Amino acid sequence: MELLHIVVTLLFAVGGFLIGRRIGIPVPAMIGSMLAVGIMSAVTGFAVMPTSIKMISQGISGAFIGMSVTMRDVRNIPHMMKPLLLLLAMLTANTLVAGFTFQAFFGWDLMTGLLSCVAGGIADVSLIAMDLDADASTVAIMQTVRLASVLAIFPSWIAFMTRDLPEVEMNPLDMAQTEHDTWLDRIIDTPRKRTAFTLVLSVACGAAGYLSGVPAGALLFSLVVIGALNIFTDACRMPMTVKRMAQVLAGSLVGSTVTPETVSHLGGIVGPLIIMFVLYMLLNLVFSLIASRAGWLDMRSALFASSPGGASDMALIAADLGADLTKIAVLQIIRAIYAAGLMPQVAILVVHLAG
Repeated sequence: MELLHIVVTLLFAVGGFLIGRRIGIPVPAMIGSMLAVGIMSAVTGFAVMPTSIKMISQGISGAFIGMSVTMRDVRNIPHMMKPLLLLLAMLTANTLVAGFTFQAFFGWDLMTGLLSCVAGGIADVSLIAMDLDADASTVAIMQTVRLASVLAIFPSWIAFMTRDLPEVEMNPLDMAQTEHDTWLDRIIDTPRKRTAFTLVLSVACGAAGYLSGVPAGALLFSLVVIGALNIFTDACRMPMTVKRMAQVLAGSLVGSTVTPETVSHLGGIVGPLIIMFVLYMLLNLVFSLIASRAGWLDMRSALFASSPGGASDMALIAADLGADLTKIAVLQIIRAIYAAGLMPQVAILVVHLAG
C-alpha cells in the first residue's frame, strides 16, 4: 500500500513541475512539485515519500553546488577577500537577527527561524531543515517567497539606485580557464561516463554523509568531494535534467510534510516575510555603500553581488545592466557554498548556545 502512496505522490509532483514550468513560476521543479504534493497532503493525507529520498536529493544538490566552483574562482578569491568576508559576516548577522526576531515575536522555534532566512537554494535549505528537525514546510515557503521577491523586485531596485551612475570601467579578474589532464580525466573521458561517475559519487557521498551523523552531512560531503574534484579535474558532469529530478524529489519530500495545521498557520508567516525582506534590502544597501566607498566594487556590481537570489539568475540580470559579472559570480558562488555548507553548522551552534 505504501508503494502506491509513493507512486501517486511522485505523479502529483511531476504534474506540479509541468504545470509550474508552463505558467512560468521560478524553480518549477522544486516549487511546483512542493505545491502539488503539499495540497494533496493537506487535503487527503495520502502523500508519502521515503526518507532515503532525502539522502539522494541532498547528495545531488551538494554535487551541483560543488560543481559551481572552478579553479578560476579559487584563483580569484584572494582578489575579492575583503568584500567576501564583509558579505558573509553581514549575511550571518542578518540570519541571526531574523531568527531571534521570529522566535521572540512570532513564537517560532529558533532553528526554523534561522533556516528560513539563510540565503541558499530552496531545495538545499529545505532538505537541511528536515535534517535538523525544523519546520521544513515553513522554511520552504519562506525561501520560495525570498527568491520570488528578489527576482521580481531587486532588478528594479538596483536600476533605480544606480540610475544616475555612469558606466564603470571594468577591472576584470582572471578569466583564464584551466584545462586538466589527470589520470581520472583520461579514464572518464566521455560526457556519459562523467555523468554516471558524478551521479554515483554524489549519491555515495550522500550516503556516507547521512550515515556519519553529521548534521546535513549528505549535502556537505557531496559538496566537498565533488567541489574538490571539479577544481582539479574535468571528470564531473551533471545534466540539468538530473538537477530537476532531484528538485522534484525534494519538493515531494517537503510537500509530504504539509498538514491541515500547516495551512492554518500560513497567515502567521506574513509578518516574518515582511521583516525578512526589509532586512535583506537593508543588507543589500549597506554592503553596497561600504564596498563602493572602499573601492572594492562599483555600486552596481555590489548591489547585484549581495542580492539574495540565485547566482545564475543574478548574473543574467546583471549582464543587462552593465555590472561586473566575474566579481559578482565569485561572490555569489561562495555565498551559495557558505549558505549550504557552513550556515547549517552555525545554526546548530547558535541553537545549542541559546539552550
